[in-house]
Formats: sequence, C-alpha cells, structure tokens
Amino acid sequence: MPFVPLVVANNLFFPFITGKAFVFRILVMFATGAWLILTLRDPEYRPKNSWIFKALIAFVIIVGLADIFSVNPTKSFWSNFERMEGWVGIFHLFLYFITVGALLNDWKYWKSFFQTSIVVSVIMAGYGIFQLAGVFAINQGGMRLDGTFGNATYLAVYMLFHIFLTLFLLLRERFSKVWQWTYGVIVVLQMFILYHTATRGVVLGLIGGLLIMLLLIALFEKERLSLKKTAKVTLVSIIILIVGFVAIKNTSFVQNNNALSRLASISLNEAGPRFMVWQMGWQGFKERPLLGWGQESFNFVFNKYYNPKMYTQEQWFDRAHDIIFDWLIAAGLLGLLGYLSIFGALLLSLWRSKKEQFSFSEKSLFTGLLIAYFFQNIFVFDNLGSYIMFFSLLAFFHSNFSVSFSKKWEKNLMFTESTTNRIITPLIIVVIIFGLYFFNAKPYLTGRALIGALREKTVDKKFSLFEKALAYDSLGSAEIREQLSQTALAVGVAQEAPVEWKQKYFDLARSELLKQLSVPKIGDARYELFLGSFLTRFQRYDESLSHLNKALTFSPKKQIILFEIGLIYISTGKYDQALEVFRQAYELEKKYVDARDYYAVAAIYAGKNDLVKSLLEPVYGTILVDGDNFIKAYADTKQYEKVLAIWQARVKTNPNLTKNYIGLGATYLLLGQRTKAIEAIQKAIELEPSFKEQGEYYIREIRAGRNP
Repeated sequence: MPFVPLVVANNLFFPFITGKAFVFRILVMFATGAWLILTLRDPEYRPKNSWIFKALIAFVIIVGLADIFSVNPTKSFWSNFERMEGWVGIFHLFLYFITVGALLNDWKYWKSFFQTSIVVSVIMAGYGIFQLAGVFAINQGGMRLDGTFGNATYLAVYMLFHIFLTLFLLLRERFSKVWQWTYGVIVVLQMFILYHTATRGVVLGLIGGLLIMLLLIALFEKERLSLKKTAKVTLVSIIILIVGFVAIKNTSFVQNNNALSRLASISLNEAGPRFMVWQMGWQGFKERPLLGWGQESFNFVFNKYYNPKMYTQEQWFDRAHDIIFDWLIAAGLLGLLGYLSIFGALLLSLWRSKKEQFSFSEKSLFTGLLIAYFFQNIFVFDNLGSYIMFFSLLAFFHSNFSVSFSKKWEKNLMFTESTTNRIITPLIIVVIIFGLYFFNAKPYLTGRALIGALREKTVDKKFSLFEKALAYDSLGSAEIREQLSQTALAVGVAQEAPVEWKQKYFDLARSELLKQLSVPKIGDARYELFLGSFLTRFQRYDESLSHLNKALTFSPKKQIILFEIGLIYISTGKYDQALEVFRQAYELEKKYVDARDYYAVAAIYAGKNDLVKSLLEPVYGTILVDGDNFIKAYADTKQYEKVLAIWQARVKTNPNLTKNYIGLGATYLLLGQRTKAIEAIQKAIELEPSFKEQGEYYIREIRAGRNP
C-alpha cells in the first residue's frame, strides 16, 4: 500500500485519482480474501476489539444509512472518477483498516511498513525536486509542486503525515546516530517539498501540530531531559520565526517568493468565499440535520443556497472545503459525531492506555499529528492519499491497543477443516472475485472506454466507445454524459462531420442527459443547465427553456442560469422578457460586470436608451463599449454609427490586428461607404498576406455593387 501514491494511470479518466484508487481497491480485495481465509485457520489473526474499531464501525454504518437515504443514492454509493470516494471508497478503507490492523501484529512489521512508506515519500520528494528543476512538468501549472498526485494540496498533506512519521522513527532510534541523522535529513527534505507546495492550510497545520507537540514535551516530559531541553529551544525558535515572518511579510523578499507570498496573504478578507460556502453548508445542514444529504451531495446544497456574490468563484462546488460541514452535509450530525468519535477514540486509547508501547514524547508527537491533520482539513478535504495515511494510523493504534473478543464469540467462528476447505474458503473466493469485478473491473473498463472515446479522432469509433462506456452502467456515468454532450457540440459544428453522425451524437447526448436527470431524488440544477445549454446550441429553444427554468427553480440565485435564459429570449426576439431576466441577474449582485453588461445589451435590444446610459456611462464613461456582444446588439438594432465607432476605437487601440480592419470594412459597407470599406480590407491584406485571396474577392464584390 505505501507504493500506491506513486501510481499514475494515463490510460484512465482523471489519471492521478483513478489509477491510485483502483490499485488500492484491488490490493485491498486480495488482502481481505487472504486474511479471511487465514482467520479460519489461525485465531491469532481474527478481528480484535478496541475503541477505534467501535468508532469506525459506527461511522461506516451511519454513512451507509446516510447514503441509502441520500438525495442521489447512486452517486453517494459510487462517487465519480474525479473523487473516487462514496460508500464504496469508505468500505474499502474499512477493509484496509481491518486487514492491516490484523496482519501487522508486531512492531517489527509496522516498523518495516513505516520505513517503506518513508522511502516512498523520499521518492516523491525526488520527483518534486525534478519538478522544481523543470525536468518534470508541474501538472496543475504554476510553481506549486504536486508530485504524482496532480494536486499541490494532496501532496502537502501526504508530506505532513510523513514528517511526523519520520520524527516518530527518529525518536525511536535514540541510540543510533546513523539513523537519527538519516531520519533528520529526510524530515528536512519532506519539509522542503511541503513548503514548495505553497499549501497554506497544511503549512499552518504543520506549525500548529509541531507547537502542540513541542509544548507538551517542554512542559511534561520527565524521562528524556535532553529532549525536553531541545523541545524548549525549538519551541522558542519557531515562535521567533513566526513573529519575524509577520514583521517582514510585506517586504519584496516575501512578496516575490511564490510560497512565502501565499502564506503572507492569509487574511479573513481572502477567506470570504470560503465563509460563504460554509454559510450554504449551514443552511443545508438545518434542512436535513440528522443524516444529511448523502455523500457527494454538497452540490445540491451549493446550488439551492447559492450566494450570488460568488460569481468570481467556481460555480459547481462539490465540497464545502471544510471537514465539519462536509460531514454535516454528507451524513448529518450523526455522521459528524461518528467521524469525530474516531479521533476521540484514538486520542483516548493513546493517552489512557496502561500499556507502555509509547513514550510520553511519542504520544505528544501523534497528538500533534492528529491536530495538524484535523486543522488542515478545516480548509480542504480528504483524498485517497490522506485517507490511506489516516487509516494506516488507525490500524497501527488499533493493533497496539486492541484486545480479543470473548471466547464465546471466537468459538462460534470455529469450523471443521472439511467445512472450511469445501464451503467457506470457496465462498470467500467467489465473494472476492465478485467484488473485484463489480467494484473494480467494471469501473476500470468504463474509465478505459471513456478516455479512449476522448482520444479517438474518427466520429464513428468515438461514438462506439461512448456507447461502450455507457453500457457498463457503472462508476462515472454522469461524467461520460458530460463529455458526450461536449463532443456532440464539437461534432455538430465540425464541417467535415457527416450529417447523420451529427444527428446520432445529438440524439444520444440528449437521451443520456435526460437519463442523468432521472437519477437524483430531487432536481439537479447543474444537469438541467447542461441539457438546456446543449439544446440551445442546436436551436431547440422551447425545449431548452423548459430545462433552464427547472434549473432556475433548483438554483434561483445563480446568474449563469439567468444568462442562458436571457440569451434565448434575445435570440428569439423576445426583448422585453430578456430585459427582465437580465435585470434579475443584475439585481442579484450589481458588482458582477457580466451581469451589468448583459443587462445593458438587453436594454439596447429593447430600445431603452436611458437605461443603457445609466448602466454603462458611470462605469465606462461611454455607451460605446468595446465588446462583441455590444457590437452585435448595436448591429442587430441597426445602430451602425455606434458599431463603426467601436471598430474605429479597436483599430486605434490595436492597429496591427487584421480582424479589426475586416470588422471596420464590414461596418463601412453597412453604412454604404464602399470606398472606405475597400480601404479597410486592403489594410487587412497588407497586414496578413494569407488573407489576400479572400480579401480581393471581397473588394471585387464591393466594386461590383454587391455585399459579400
């Protein structure tokens, strides 16, 4: 399992996510099958009892119930390719916890496990260094390292766990200078990589966790006095560094450094969008407080309680980016309490255990790790990498603090050798094979078919691959339908695509999007908008409006839905209705530039000149705004002098841009100024010789008295 973070499957959709998830799940299935067979033969490996085990069982059951009663049970069960979570993901993690906790039943095995994981973290760090050097690409762009996770935050929390694990092994190697130096160098390397991810929440979590750990050791450590002294010095040093950083955060040295400038930019004002999302989460929790909305259902809450001030942000949040609200929405108050009980059980087991497996400093270290991990989760959300590390930690402590169940319970699990060999073992094998196929093979083949469809160039083979992906009826159906609709739009405008294939793509995409709308128990604004926008591109305006109006019902304050409706009204000549729709969008948030401009465009079509002035002049100082939508509006309403003025301004601003002269010439022609139209086209030919043949054709047509 420690090698899973290195997996990247370029032959799958979302290669950084799906590859790791499928490898993890397949290995878990094989390990679970082998472990179950082993438990029948050797009682030592049977499940044991602990507070961690009880808390985790309760959590899995509560989440399962929440998913059963979810507003979208299918997605809550399966999740999607982008996240690979859902109840299927939680269940595989639980099997991983049980299996690893039972099989690694001695410190020597756990030491090898942790050392292997640390080696992998060093390999990951090496990959990050190559990214810094420009040898490997940073997958999400920019300068924030993302390793083989494809996401800087995911890499950061992975390093966070390994920093503390490496420190743990360093503490245990108190008598070996070689190992202490080795682990010390590795910790510095891990911190270096975490720093270059520029992930503020994780960096703050690390600092907070280290401060708690050092404070506990500095105040209460009684056995290792040298460690106590070191903790005090380090604690003071970190505090001095923090104060010093705050003092110089506005200097050029900090502001010109990508990672430092991100840390320096932390403020409550910057957290405004996050606070708005949390407010939406609170509204959603109040509506369904007990078991929530089901996993992967935050998008319903986000749409229903959307704050129009979030127009500059992602329009389709599927997470609250806060572990508290994420679980309140996913599984309600019971789910959140179940999740928190896992942390409580772990800390309780760690500090109240009478066993002496862990020294005070080690207990302090793991307490710091849990605080760091939980703190960073307040600002982000878990992923497979962090889940594997967390559940590994749970399994480690469970194996240390668990006790056997009652002898009566164990006796009930005793079978004769014949029964075990002939019935139980084959049954386990059949169940594992079924799990491998149902939970892994089908979703894997679905992802293969989808990525194949996206990479295929010919319309017929591409179409067949989309049909193949959909036929599996497994994980990722919604994502397949999204990609299919985008492909259908591309095929629809491709001149070389045969008409019959355009129709086939349209019919399949439309029918699949309609199927998608039947999946959730309540309306889905996102897919109503998807389908409405799709139909609009094919000028199916009446059908499109019916879906867009449904989308607006499910998300009444989302401006982009109103934009789509308003544009249809303009396209169909219903200008007064368009004006009213764009007015609603503008009134939702008057600082939204696009909303104001659309409202002004609608006013142009509706002939409301005074309204146009009141909207544009205070902002632009003129009603002659440089924008294709304004040019089209003035042209459609035959206000050619205004169109001409905009093109003239464009030519003045960008005198070497060919299309500006083409637009200028076309406008002169509309005004009957043929000589000036020819002069403009001649200028375009001078700027771009490749335009000569077409430009000379236009000139001949104009001289002949025709409008080309």
